[in-house]
Amino acid sequence: MNLEKIKNTFYKYFKVWWIPIIFYLIPFFIFLLGTAFKSDLIIDISLNIFFINILGNLISAIVQIFIKKWYYLIPQILISGLLFVFVSIIFTFSSPDYYGANKVIPENLEISEPIETEPTEDELENFDLILASSFQPGIYNYYTDFQPTEIGSFYIKAFEVTSNDHLSEETMKIRSKVKVENLEPKLYLGKFSIYEGSWGDKYGARIELWFEPLNGKKDYKITERNYVVEGWMR
Repeated sequence: MNLEKIKNTFYKYFKVWWIPIIFYLIPFFIFLLGTAFKSDLIIDISLNIFFINILGNLISAIVQIFIKKWYYLIPQILISGLLFVFVSIIFTFSSPDYYGANKVIPENLEISEPIETEPTEDELENFDLILASSFQPGIYNYYTDFQPTEIGSFYIKAFEVTSNDHLSEETMKIRSKVKVENLEPKLYLGKFSIYEGSWGDKYGARIELWFEPLNGKKDYKITERNYVVEGWMR
């Protein structure tokens, strides 16, 4: 395609009012492709093309005014507005997340499944950290009977085992905190959620148990275990 044809194509896009509307089919089909391949990258590309086409639609609407066909901007603005609201609702309340869909759990890795009930005495004797499934996938309870020598708080850090991605970094520490208010032996229970991924897309994560002393001393890691996890669908 030579330069003149490219120029004519752009000219028709902005002048012919229905062409920018038809172009919304392109990000729609790319989105379906991303869903079929469970690819966040392809879905992100479709979203970027969608917003670019909204901008093109607005420019085309302005062009309609200059060529004295202002009445065509009504369906352009109306359709663009409705699609923008529709897409915003989808990505706000049910955004597709295929983070864990194509992850492979290494076969040479010692990895455990979260338990379904409270830990047994034998499990507590063998491990300082035990992960348990909660009422929904992606939401977990953790147990520890580790006895610190100072008051403070337990908390969790989580990392995907192949990429070392820090999972749910912004919320994990605060939401997983369990206070240690005295030094009497006891079983501690905490909760946290992993947001990367969707239900059914399981992958490996390194779950680390940390302690934050109340006196301001440096946080330190107590132990770590590898677990099969999945993301909570918000």
